[in-house]
Amino acid sequence: MSTVSNDAPELAWLNGKIISWDACVIHARSQAAFWGANVFEGVRAYWNPDHEQLYLYRLDDHLRRLRASMKCLNMPVTYDDAELRGAVLALLRESNTRQDTHIVFVTGFNFGTNFDSLGYTEDTLTHITALPMPRSPRYESGVSVAVSSWRRISDETSPPRIKTGANYHNSRLAQHEAVRNGHDTALFLNQRGTLAEAPGCCVAVVLGNEIVTPPGTSGVLEGITLDTMGRLASERLGLTFQRREIDRTELYLADEAMLCGTLAELQPIIRVDGVDIGTGKPGPILRELQQLYDQEVRTGGQSTPVYPATETHVEDKPLTLEAGQ
Repeated sequence: MSTVSNDAPELAWLNGKIISWDACVIHARSQAAFWGANVFEGVRAYWNPDHEQLYLYRLDDHLRRLRASMKCLNMPVTYDDAELRGAVLALLRESNTRQDTHIVFVTGFNFGTNFDSLGYTEDTLTHITALPMPRSPRYESGVSVAVSSWRRISDETSPPRIKTGANYHNSRLAQHEAVRNGHDTALFLNQRGTLAEAPGCCVAVVLGNEIVTPPGTSGVLEGITLDTMGRLASERLGLTFQRREIDRTELYLADEAMLCGTLAELQPIIRVDGVDIGTGKPGPILRELQQLYDQEVRTGGQSTPVYPATETHVEDKPLTLEAGQ
C-alpha cells in the first residue's frame, strides 16, 4: 500500500465523519472514481494574523454551485448545505488550520446495480479535504499562455457549467500540451472559435476602461472569483464589466489580461502565443484589483469565519472523529 507525503494533513472528512487523511478513500470501482461521475467545488480559506481568524471566502456561493452541478447530473442530495458547512468548519477547527488553505468538496455516485458504471444509482459518497495552499508566485510574476489546439467542450457534449471531474480531462489535455511547449498554461477556444477559458480558470481582458470576459454560453464555468473581480472593477474602480464574445486577436491587442479562479485568484497574463500583452508585465488595473481582492478575502467581506465556533453540528449526522484514527 502506498503511503502519503509527510506534508499531507492529518485529517479529512468522509461521509459524515472526520477521519485520518490516509483513511479518506473510496473504492476504485465506484462510479465517482472509475468514470469521473462526481461533482466538486474548491473553496479558499484565508488566514488573517491580525484578526487571528480564518475566513472561508464565498462558501455559500460555492455550495450553491455544487447543488447546480448535482442537479444537472440528477445526483441526489445526501448532505444539505448546512451539514456541509458544519462539516468543513468542524474539519478546519479540528485540524487547527491557521494558514491559507484550499478546501475541496466532492460528491459522487458510488456503486450501481451489479457494479454497473453507467447505470443510475442513488448511492452517493461525499468527502472534504483541506490542503495548505500559499499564493502562487504567478500572482506576482504573471503567466505565459498559449491558445490550445484542443477546443473547449460545449453544452451539447459535456456541459462546461457542471463542475465535474470528467470535464477536466479536456483541461488536462490542454494544460499538458501547453507545458510541453514551454508555456505556463493554455487558453481554450470554443466550437465557434472565440475565447472560452483556461484549464481551471476564467479569463478576462482589459480594453481601455472596460473589462471583458466571455459569456456563460461560451463554454465556460461561470466563475465566482470572476464575479468578485467584475464587481470590484465596477464598484471600486469605475470600470465597465461586460460579458461578450472575444476573438483570439483581441487577446493580442488587449491592454491587460488575467486569469480568475479560486485556486489561481487573480493572475496576470503577460504573454499569449509569444505576443506580449500590453507591456509584457502585470498592468496597473490588475494590480489595483489584486489589492482590492486581497482586502476583501482577508477581512471577512462575504466570508464565513472559522474561529470561534459559530455553528453547531447537525444532530442526525454527527461529525465525530473516527475511533482509532
